[in-house]
Amino acid sequence: MNAKSAVSWKIWPIWTIFLGLSVQVAFANEKYWLPNLEWENAENWIGKRVPELDNYVTFPLDMRHVAGIGKSDELSLSGINLPRSGSLILSKNGKIKLSDSKKSPRKTSEWSRSGHLFWADPQNWNGSSVAAPHLEQVPCRQDDIVLPRKERAFSVLLPMKTIEVRSIRAADEKHPFSAWQWSDFENRREFEKGLFTVNYAEYSCDKCPCQEDPYGYYLEEICAIQRPKCGFVPCEFPLTVEGHCCYYCGGRVSLTNKASLPMVRAATDEALEGYGEKLAWHVRRSWNGAVEVLIKEKGDYSGIDIMKAAENVKRTMTNMKIEIVAVEVTGAALQNQHLAATLVPLFVTPLLILALVFCSFLYFGYSYRQILVSCRELFSSIRDGVRVDKMESSKPFGFARFENISEGNVRIANVENDGEQKLEVKGGAGEGSSSGGRFENPLYRSKRKGKEEGEILDMNAPVSLTALKTKVEDQIEEVEVDIDE
Repeated sequence: MNAKSAVSWKIWPIWTIFLGLSVQVAFANEKYWLPNLEWENAENWIGKRVPELDNYVTFPLDMRHVAGIGKSDELSLSGINLPRSGSLILSKNGKIKLSDSKKSPRKTSEWSRSGHLFWADPQNWNGSSVAAPHLEQVPCRQDDIVLPRKERAFSVLLPMKTIEVRSIRAADEKHPFSAWQWSDFENRREFEKGLFTVNYAEYSCDKCPCQEDPYGYYLEEICAIQRPKCGFVPCEFPLTVEGHCCYYCGGRVSLTNKASLPMVRAATDEALEGYGEKLAWHVRRSWNGAVEVLIKEKGDYSGIDIMKAAENVKRTMTNMKIEIVAVEVTGAALQNQHLAATLVPLFVTPLLILALVFCSFLYFGYSYRQILVSCRELFSSIRDGVRVDKMESSKPFGFARFENISEGNVRIANVENDGEQKLEVKGGAGEGSSSGGRFENPLYRSKRKGKEEGEILDMNAPVSLTALKTKVEDQIEEVEVDIDE
């Protein structure tokens, strides 16, 4: 590389910076109101489905804002539940027709938004970097505000504290409203009555903060909306940034109060030109008048790109002879440990209680052996008790049934005599007699006969071999029956 090309290479970033500076001066920062309250916007409906013909529509009782029906001249519904607070805005000749559709099943559509739409909510505004603190994501006194077109529904709850902006215009207008035109909006339906707190700034101030809020009332109003959305802090060493309601994970390059804000913005854009898809950055003036550059990742925090970007900004500022006070990064990325933090006390607390009980027994004079033996006996008794319960619960259920059958020689007769039951015996001693006979279980009829009913061999009389064999087989069968029983 020759000397001429080296000189031109050094001059090129300077020309780029001055070009960026001229662009910053020509185009002021504009912030756009985001909520779209039109009926035809699918995001406004649960399930993201716009109501069809003859649908039944339900609005939340605490809707507290307006819904606009601007494109349909006549809307046919089977029914509608209106909110307790809120309103529907029809077009000039618009109509809502309620039809009776009992023949077909009713399809219900429900409006998804509820509550007020706050001016102080950063999620309702577009036009600032995600790296900016929450206070500067809502309109500042140096910003030009763009509201929805005149034919669109618009509803907002203005801040409790008076704030200032540079100008306000509608999206379909090229020129902003004058101060007296804007003051006429106070009595319009878009704003809550008695809370018209947005005024025009009387003068332009490059070194002034976002809003004059010495006691932090406006910041606290913003943080009351934003703090519940902070969530898990994904970095090791989070920063505390002025005007930010949560811990900040990213990078910060701090400069002196002598630095020019437009010059630092142009230099930062040059230094981070290749990081536009991964990173977002914001140049601001702190409350003590110093300038700082905030860098944040657009996706999940990793920390690697933040370190490289902060180093690039530092090198660019040093080459431009801009004094740097400090460079801070928030360290390595952390995993979300909320589940572990919830489960650890659940399992550790019983162990701590057991250890405390163990130490208490030692304090009162029990030995280790006595404590262990007692615990073993306690565990064995619990285990045996569980086994007995299981065995009892697994026992089969049995029952016996008795009935009169023709084969038995005893029957149960329902004869009342002084409250007692008699046994009617048939055979043997005769009908109606109460003596003699055997009672047989009809469910179990043993083949075994009593000795008194069997035939006894006479050893004095001659016995044939066949009769002796039959008698032995009967005795063996009787023994087998006894064993089975």
